[in-house]
Amino acid sequence: MSFEEAKEKAVRYLVIARKTEYEVRNKLKKSNCEEEIIDKVIDYLNKINYINDNEYVDAYIRQCMRLLNYSIYEIKQKLLQKGIKKCIIEEKLIDLEESDYEKKLIQKLLNGKLKNMENLKQKQYLYRRGFKISSDFFN
Repeated sequence: MSFEEAKEKAVRYLVIARKTEYEVRNKLKKSNCEEEIIDKVIDYLNKINYINDNEYVDAYIRQCMRLLNYSIYEIKQKLLQKGIKKCIIEEKLIDLEESDYEKKLIQKLLNGKLKNMENLKQKQYLYRRGFKISSDFFN
């Protein structure tokens, strides 16, 4: 596969939805593209800002907060699965960890979805989802 073909394939892949560098690289590898050409395509896409893992992480965190109700741990795991570097993830999650995002989310879950569960079941659910909970939620 030539550089132009690989570039076109990557751009078509990115038009559908924003992707990480890792995801684009894997897509091109599955298309039997040579590593050298993949590197050139990735460099090109980075230069024109079609892929930007920092922006991707910011957008993904906002989406998780608004729509998915993920714990900080869940957000981190999902981003790691998408091939984002750990240092980028940790840098972006610092503000979220310092805010009271998880407290508000736990309270929302306890007042909604978990309202009719007994305390032990609520705690188990929250632990499985990766929340750091304190005893003051269950008094």
